Amino acid sequence: MNTKYPNLLSPVKIGSVELRNKTVMAAMGMSQADNGFVNKAVLNHYSERAKGGVGAIIVEVTCVDAPLGLNTKGMLVIDDDKYIPGMTELASVIHEGGAKAFLQISHTGRGARRAIIGDQPVGPSAVAMPYSFMMGLANETPRELTINEIKAIEEKYAQAALRAKKAGFDGIQLHSVGYYLGQQFLSSTANIRTDEYGGSRENRIRFHINIVRRIRELCGPDFAIIVKLSVVEQGTDGGISIPDGIYYCKKFQEEGVDAIEVLAGKWSSEAGKREKPESAYPDCMAVALCQVMKMGVLLTTGKKKTIPYIGGGRAQNPEVAEKALASGKCDLIFIGHGLLAQPDLVNLIAEGREDEIRPCIGCGHCIDHQLQHGHRAVCSGNAVLARGDNDYSITPAKIKKHVVVIGAGVAGVEAARIAAIRGHDVDIYDKSNEIGGQMNLACIPPFKQHLGLMKPYLERQLELTGVKVHLGKELTKQDILDMNADAVVCATGVNPIALNIEGAQRAVNAAEVLEGKATGKNVVVIGGGSIGCETAEYLAKQGKKVSVIEMQDKMAGNTGKTAQTILLGHLKGHGVKLLTECKVEKITEKEVFYKDKNGNVTALKADTVVLAIGNKPNTALYDSLKDEVKEIYNIGDSNGGGIIPNAVYDGYTVGNLI
Repeated sequence: MNTKYPNLLSPVKIGSVELRNKTVMAAMGMSQADNGFVNKAVLNHYSERAKGGVGAIIVEVTCVDAPLGLNTKGMLVIDDDKYIPGMTELASVIHEGGAKAFLQISHTGRGARRAIIGDQPVGPSAVAMPYSFMMGLANETPRELTINEIKAIEEKYAQAALRAKKAGFDGIQLHSVGYYLGQQFLSSTANIRTDEYGGSRENRIRFHINIVRRIRELCGPDFAIIVKLSVVEQGTDGGISIPDGIYYCKKFQEEGVDAIEVLAGKWSSEAGKREKPESAYPDCMAVALCQVMKMGVLLTTGKKKTIPYIGGGRAQNPEVAEKALASGKCDLIFIGHGLLAQPDLVNLIAEGREDEIRPCIGCGHCIDHQLQHGHRAVCSGNAVLARGDNDYSITPAKIKKHVVVIGAGVAGVEAARIAAIRGHDVDIYDKSNEIGGQMNLACIPPFKQHLGLMKPYLERQLELTGVKVHLGKELTKQDILDMNADAVVCATGVNPIALNIEGAQRAVNAAEVLEGKATGKNVVVIGGGSIGCETAEYLAKQGKKVSVIEMQDKMAGNTGKTAQTILLGHLKGHGVKLLTECKVEKITEKEVFYKDKNGNVTALKADTVVLAIGNKPNTALYDSLKDEVKEIYNIGDSNGGGIIPNAVYDGYTVGNLI
């Protein structure tokens, strides 16, 4: 075992349940279930992470009251005994992998959408969910639950816990974070009732206390109960204050809850101006909240807390996690997206192979794909996640081939990596003097630094798999034919689209600006996609006066909803002029003329004009070779990949096909 992390890798107990180490896989909605049932994809997903060394797994949000409590069509359900056989299989594969199994039970409440549940959502009060920059929407006003309905839902939670115990789970987690019903009862803005369930902290926590007591009655003292708790709600007008959070933690401890996972809730249409995107989150960002809660319990009771607090938030860095535990800020570490990207993360840490960990780059595609589009969650780095049955096995090639990959961006490197793992002899070429392709530009704009973590990972993978890397060499068609390769993979990226208007020659490309080309005081960016908007923020932070002109009706429309909301919030905060449904007419020495949707032509002062109107696939090499090379593939941006997860999936798929 890696002795650098004695706290992180040492055993710990949650109630009477002993974990092999202090790592906990946080519950994350994956939307992989079939009509609420566990399937092979769900089993493989959790089995892989249990085998990967994590101490405990908290299985994703599971509905106690379908369809009213659903948040996606692919959500797991446990509101009936018919789900117990599948849950039994799930608990079993987690235990077989050496991890302890907990099931997160939940009701979406006012966060549910009519399109999913087929009815009006319900909540503690008839108060609509405010704007959530994660969800990207404000929900319809819910119907207020009656006291009898609340008591019925409390019993549904308790019966769900009993089913989890019958299925072999070691415990459950009550979900009281985000836009779910648990947090709604605890929040003074979501819960404005004046009866026994509202009006004071004591009444707002009654829903939870009743559930905890009933679970204890049904499941006994040895069945662990964890609460995932928003200890503060960061909205425009509050909702859960820090003193509220301390009170709730104290009450849960008094009621015999075995552990608390500490987080914050965030609401507000203005959140984007203040928030950083996940691609800039600090490591273990939620750990400080654990420390605040511990101190609060001590100050209000005169005694130290007696149950463990689980902290984390971008906690895949073992050095930071170890320090958090050693300092006593928290007692266990929850890891979420890091385990989506790298299932065997904890084993790699324990074996001293930290440099092999695939990083979470914080792109937000996992959340966006699941919550915004109703699909399974995907990962930009991990091509297997939520694809098919989540099968991580890689079959050795029957015939060893010489494979040439042209282009060392993320798609090309992934294809080379997988082909080499399967036993092929692989050479990869790139005309640049470094690998990474478009990723090298993507990490330059503000708050995108975590994207830069991918490059050293890719370099290490090429080294580990024995791929021969050739940089600073642009291959011709004849060069490739002379190699007499058995298979050729073209991952040649993109070329910028030209702007065919008067004065276009005066403009510079966004890539040039991000690489350091000087610009004037007044800058007009033509193109309001993600590249255009990120370049605009990059310039605005330098004190430039920036305008963005976009033909479509929205800015950064090709960006995940969370990142889009934050990015646009930042641009507005910097005073960037955002012009949608406008078309550039011409560019002069000092101005840019554009026409709006009503036909009005306006001039903008422009010392520098930046083009960000997109790119087109560079298929020239592929087109010249496709009729002369027997086995040839075109992947990534040169095949219209567009976003990182598509490019990585292309590379992974082709690497397995060769």
